[in-house]
Amino acid sequence: MIVATDGNHFRSIGGGLLVFGLYGLFFWRLFKGNPGNRLIECGSITLIVFLAMIPINSAGDVPDWLFGAWIVLIILLCFATLFFLLQRMIRAVSRRSNP
Repeated sequence: MIVATDGNHFRSIGGGLLVFGLYGLFFWRLFKGNPGNRLIECGSITLIVFLAMIPINSAGDVPDWLFGAWIVLIILLCFATLFFLLQRMIRAVSRRSNP
């Protein structure tokens, strides 16, 4: 069966793959440049999960339970990122106050 396609479909798919590849390269370099930094890792995962939610949600029929679970995951990841940020700030202040 032959499917008639418009050139815009290929252009949008190619653009999406390009953006996906560039984000992948960016996050790979970020992880490799900061090994063991839980703030960077958790914040990047939070951003990836949030950005993955946008096209999936706009695709159409997403069950309510899946959308709710996704929101809970993003909230938990945000709190974990804030915890690691607070931990890093406390360590920086304690190092600065101890000569």
